[in-house]
Amino acid sequence: RDTRRRGFGRRDMFTDNRCANRVITGAALGATVGGAVGAVYGTYESFAYKIPGMLKVRHIGRTTVGSGTLFGLFLAAGSLIQCGRR
Repeated sequence: RDTRRRGFGRRDMFTDNRCANRVITGAALGATVGGAVGAVYGTYESFAYKIPGMLKVRHIGRTTVGSGTLFGLFLAAGSLIQCGRR
């Protein structure tokens, strides 16, 4: 017998599903790893191409967000595919 508290809100219904939890976790993990790699690469690239002044910060931020978003999307999609196989 399942004794967990069940809510009737939209958020509770969505996060109660194990597959949805895997996809959300995959997206969060992918965004974290992708953001870290994007920050390192953006920093390297901004100094290698001698981007001036505060444009370095903008470039690093754009690279971090873009890399994190893309890798998070792909890891979420992979988690969804793996979840459908079980």
